[in-house]
Amino acid sequence: MGALINALLIILGSMIGQLIGNKLNEKSQTQLMQAMGLAVIYLAISSALKMESSLNMLISMAVGTLIGSIIDLDGILVKLADKVQMKFSTKSPIASGLVNSSLVFCVGGMAIVGAFNDGLLNDYSTLFMKGIIDCFSAIVFTARYGIGVYFSAILVFVYEFILTILAGLIAPVLTDYIITQLSAVGGLVLLAVGYNLLTDGKLKPMNMVPSIFVSIILCFVFKLF
Repeated sequence: MGALINALLIILGSMIGQLIGNKLNEKSQTQLMQAMGLAVIYLAISSALKMESSLNMLISMAVGTLIGSIIDLDGILVKLADKVQMKFSTKSPIASGLVNSSLVFCVGGMAIVGAFNDGLLNDYSTLFMKGIIDCFSAIVFTARYGIGVYFSAILVFVYEFILTILAGLIAPVLTDYIITQLSAVGGLVLLAVGYNLLTDGKLKPMNMVPSIFVSIILCFVFKLF
């Protein structure tokens, strides 16, 4: 459900972008993203406050971020995005819009956290919020690149739908406690996303994503003691 909503909002933003995108100056675009950043921060804090174990959260964020930083998930995705962009974005105006917008919509912690919440909790609020952000971004992208942005909605839907299905497959083996805890840790990852939107900061939420999986492992470990 959340993946479909996200895709539809991208299409909506693309339509608006064709109509009024060229009338939005840089200042207006920045203020829109800052407003979305505040909304994401609120959503993140709401999720984080539901945590059952502060110790789990602390260790998960420390170990998970350390793992993500050592692997450099953010750097890997950036390099991959650069290669894809160099290979395809100059082929045609449609390819340029498709590639540039898809990379922005798909790369980041919000898509992963949102898909997990949708698959595990049947809660698509995070993907809905991401969809609104993508909608405003699509306005700018469409004004800049044209109709190629429309096609990015298909890629976003497939990407998030697969993540949601995978999360749903593991849901039966997870208890309510574990789901609540990993959702809370995911909220902290979203907090980094919101901070970047609000301040144009340099946090790397993608490197924090392993914290969600570390939290699941710790839930089972703590249960043994």
